[in-house]
Amino acid sequence: MFAQEKRDVQPAEIGEDANRDKIAAPFRSAMVNHFRSHVSGTDINETTLIASDYLNHFRKLVTLLEAASSEPQGSADDLLSWRLVSYEEHFANSNFRDKALAIAAYRKAPTSGRALFDEAVARFHGKALALVAEIAAELNDPDKNSRELDKTCANAARRLRVLIDEADAIANSQPRNALRRIGTLFGIR
Repeated sequence: MFAQEKRDVQPAEIGEDANRDKIAAPFRSAMVNHFRSHVSGTDINETTLIASDYLNHFRKLVTLLEAASSEPQGSADDLLSWRLVSYEEHFANSNFRDKALAIAAYRKAPTSGRALFDEAVARFHGKALALVAEIAAELNDPDKNSRELDKTCANAARRLRVLIDEADAIANSQPRNALRRIGTLFGIR
């Protein structure tokens, strides 16, 4: 009898009783809370479930830009070999103690915070690629002097630091406006 009743149920009736989002929302919330219970004592933010250690890859580029401005020939190869890596690639290839947890937590991070973080990372990636290409052109231009290269590298590093700070604020659940005000106060924005 139950089998007969089940066959008579129309797909439209099921859709009226519960839609996919209503079913998935409690499960997603439970998963987020599960990960939050495991990240305590790690370098993964309990609110966002994002580890800002990923931003060290970005900071490395800033360091390479600063080195290129002071010693272009010695650091050009390192600067030009810098490549984008995804969040998951970074942790998969790192010595981060909780790298498996960082990857799993990121996959289940609250969607609003993760979307903001991913957008900030995408802005950094776009700007970083453009700036590295600009500096590569200057390094290959025999008419450019070291003073111009120094200025370009310093400007690029400053611009990328702003984007790193923005992503860091999102990853650590800090208000981005507060960071902008601090940066303006100290003249770094």
